Amino acid sequence: MLEKGADGRMIIFLWLMLALVPWLIGAAVQAVLHWKTSEVIHMTDSWITGSLCCIGLGEALHLLGVFGHLSLGRLHILWCGSLAVLCLLALALVTGVWLKHRERFRILPQKGGSFVLPGFFLLMVLTQVVYVYCMPAITAPGDITVETLRSFQATDGIYLVNPLTGQAYVQGMSMRYKILGLPTLYTLIGSGFPVDGGVLVQNLMSVVVLAGAYMAYYRIARLLFGDDLRKKYLLLLLVAMVFWCGEGAVWLDGYAALPSAWVGTSIRNLVLLPYALSLGLEKDWRHTWPCMVLCVMAEACVCWTFNGLGMCLLLLAVMAALDKVSASGPYRRLSSRIFGREEERP
Repeated sequence: MLEKGADGRMIIFLWLMLALVPWLIGAAVQAVLHWKTSEVIHMTDSWITGSLCCIGLGEALHLLGVFGHLSLGRLHILWCGSLAVLCLLALALVTGVWLKHRERFRILPQKGGSFVLPGFFLLMVLTQVVYVYCMPAITAPGDITVETLRSFQATDGIYLVNPLTGQAYVQGMSMRYKILGLPTLYTLIGSGFPVDGGVLVQNLMSVVVLAGAYMAYYRIARLLFGDDLRKKYLLLLLVAMVFWCGEGAVWLDGYAALPSAWVGTSIRNLVLLPYALSLGLEKDWRHTWPCMVLCVMAEACVCWTFNGLGMCLLLLAVMAALDKVSASGPYRRLSSRIFGREEERP
């Protein structure tokens, strides 16, 4: 079993903060987005939305460190202070909504049948969490996140030295690479806890990303099957089995979900793309477009893309085009000929 350098209680506290802080911020954002509606605010939606907001905050501080030459110590103070302010504001807003409309907050399904399938799913996820947390550190092809994090800690600054050589950059860095803020985000998360950088990134954050992936796929299942508990968790069980079966090869999604979930491309493929897809499946985009923008911006912050334009933007553009085509007259006439009736638009 992997030797952990930090006290187990501190690791549990870190995980607790990683669960509660994004949920609280995201619940407040969801409450604002659906202020004039009575739509249920789901825990999974809130956590993903709050996590995207935290990525944005981390990117803003990263840019301050790179271009404003702020030390890592100052960035840590700004990180903690900003999160504290956001949490206080979010707590006040969520408390007000909770007191008036307690039924809008849903943590567990209220109906849908037996809990046998959810139990199997949770057992499978638990085995994956134990596997990811206890496995030895691996080297993801082309990834130097851990080395970059340690160079930040050693120099008390952002990109002051080459993480592979420990020497100052001679020819500079690519601007697109310089603005990627994922290593800085990990550094800020672990700066207040006595956790080794390798353990933080490769074990703790991998569990967090894995949890985010299942939340994103749960949102897709909820849109497809509503309150049908059996169908929703059958889909989640299939996703979990795909992760297990694809764990042994670096080009499969299971490898990205379990051994190397901390990598930016894994976050994009496992969390951002499924979440963006679920947002695109909504009938009314008026309340979901801010979260769509967050997905596109988060991908630009954590994953190497062409000038920041990545797969999330492409996915949403294709879905918007298909939505326009389905509303056009020729499509509706073709549908009426094929199916014998005119399609009704919601």
